[in-house]
Formats: sequence, structure tokens, C-alpha cells
Amino acid sequence: MDRVDRVDQYDADLVPVTGPPLPAAGPVAPQRAASPGAAGAALAPAGLPSLSLELFPPRPGVHASQTWGALDRLLGVLPDFVSVTYRPTFAPDPDGGPGVCAVREHNPAEDVVTHVLATSRVPLMAHLTCIGYRRRDVVEIVRLFLGLGVRRFLALRGDPPRGTRASDVPGELRYASDLVRVIREVEDEYFGDGARHLQVAVAAYPACEDLEAEVEVLAAKQEAGADLAITQVFYDAQDYLSLSRAASYSGVVMPVLPGIIPLTDLRRLTRLESLTGVQVPADLSATLRRAEGAQAVAAGIDATLRLATQVLDGGAPGVHLYTFNRTRPALDVVSHLRLGGIFRGQEPDRETQHEVDLAYLNATPGGDRRPSVW
Repeated sequence: MDRVDRVDQYDADLVPVTGPPLPAAGPVAPQRAASPGAAGAALAPAGLPSLSLELFPPRPGVHASQTWGALDRLLGVLPDFVSVTYRPTFAPDPDGGPGVCAVREHNPAEDVVTHVLATSRVPLMAHLTCIGYRRRDVVEIVRLFLGLGVRRFLALRGDPPRGTRASDVPGELRYASDLVRVIREVEDEYFGDGARHLQVAVAAYPACEDLEAEVEVLAAKQEAGADLAITQVFYDAQDYLSLSRAASYSGVVMPVLPGIIPLTDLRRLTRLESLTGVQVPADLSATLRRAEGAQAVAAGIDATLRLATQVLDGGAPGVHLYTFNRTRPALDVVSHLRLGGIFRGQEPDRETQHEVDLAYLNATPGGDRRPSVW
């Protein structure tokens, strides 16, 4: 989301060639499954932690067909929901003003939304940004997605184009909370019955410099109508747990879902650091530099599982994976969380690795039911 969406979008379109099975990730500490009364229980069935994935629209070109195949593989694991990123198009202000503004035109995200809704039963969350948009354009986009069948939104301010500042991008909606209000207003007009039909999520920032200010922003987003928060990148579980506790103490009752990146690609993590300012831990960087090939991926997955286990053990309602459309790391993490039993307090094992090769890597979208082991 926001800066995470911008991390080497071209690289996100490259689908890795699947090779021989990777070594199984090392053991991690067991964790407790979420209780039926936990804040995140509504995100997943049976009171278990939720598992959701972020998908990226393909760019036109030679890799587009590979990316569509990757999206179908990721849909095939039947996550509790998927989110689809939205990157606005900026152009000079048509009214002749200084700076640039977001223009309303067909967006690749619309193609992915249509594809997901047509080919799978996986619930879908559409990202929306508001920076640079006129209110009427945002209303048009929300109504378009509602007409397609979207009932979940992730409301983001968004980032200005590279080389510009937010002040260079005029628009009628300054903050994500403004976008949340517009979505709720359109919801009232569209359905006309006074009931809540939509889930509206917002971003949260565990690796922030000012925890008190971040909690105040979260509270404002909740007041505007948000009912779920999904975090930006973080590497220290304590950052997430501190934010979650502080938000709860301050009256933020919406679930805060941790967003986690498979920690397998040092180049991508370094790129993300330059965009977000969130530093990659030195020990993780050293580990990924020392290892090569499958061993590096296995080490990164092990680090990812440790982070996921720590936040789940601390009460997180689930895990939201930033996939970058890279199937193998994402599917390996999913396999250990679900088939390997981390969601049920078990340690990953080699049988799980065998299952992911036989089942997850051959997954197809549109299945009618989940395997009983889930």
C-alpha cells in the first residue's frame, strides 16, 4: 500500500521460475490461534487468524501473461481476501494551475478486480488513493467499483509522483480520512437503506517515529468510518505490538492487521527502505548476503515465519502478505502458516514442504471448498 505499492513495480511483474523444492524453513516458536471472540474473528472463519494477500496489476508487455498466471496461482490458495493495488495516473493540471493532478481514466486495477470477481470466490478489497483527485472523480471510481461488485476498500492518501511533493499535487481530499468519509457517503447514496454494506480499511504505520501521533491519526480514520487497519512494512514485532496496544488503550477498536513482506529479496527490501525510511535489520541483510539461491530464500522465509509467529502470538488477528506477485515465496509462507500448522500452534515440517509442491504450486482459482486441513 502507498510506498509498498511503488517498490520496483516492474520487478513485481516478474514471475520466478519454479525449481526444485526449497529446504524446509527452520522451526519457529508455536503460537496460539485467535479465539472466536478476538477482534479479527470476522476476518476469517472458525476463529482462526486470517490470511490475506496483496496483488499487483500487471504492466503491459512481455511479462503480462506471466503475471496473470501468478495472480491465478495466488488466488488458488483461497485466502480470506485479496487486496488489489491502485496506482493513479498524474498529468498537468487541466485548469492550468501549478503542479500535477490525478486524472480519471481506465486503470489496470479495474482489470484485476474484474478478473478476480469473475474467476474466483475470494473476497476482494480494492485500493483507492485520493491525492490529487477531485471529489467527483473519487465518487465516480467508488461507484464504478461498487457496480463491479466490490464491497471492501482500502482508503489511502497515496504518494505524489516521483520528484514532487504532496503540496505540488492539488486535490480536494487531503487525507485518507477524507477519502473514508467520501466512501461512506457514496455507500449511503448507493444503497439508500442506512445500513453498512462496505468494509473500509486504512493504513497504519508501526515503524513510526511518533507513536502518539500515529494513534491519533488512526483514531481520526476510525471516526471517519474506517473499520479495519492494515499496517505498512515493519521488521520488529514489538513495533506492531506497541502500536496495537497503544491504539487499543486510546479507544481504537478496529482490528489492526499486520502487513508482512516475504523477507527473501534483499534488493527489494533495500529499495523499500529508500522509499519508506524503515531500515532493514542488519542481521537480516547479513543473512541474505551470505546465502545464495534456494538457501537465501529459505533463510528469508524462516525470518518471515518468525515475524509472523511473534505478532500472532501477541494477538494479531491474522497476516496480510505483500506478494509483489512473486508466487514461490508467498506460497511457501502460506503453506507453513496453514498446512504447516503455525496458525494452529504447530511447527512447520518437511511434509508441509512436500504438500506445497504437490498442491499449492499447482493450485487453480475457483475451487468450491477449502481442504479439511485448513
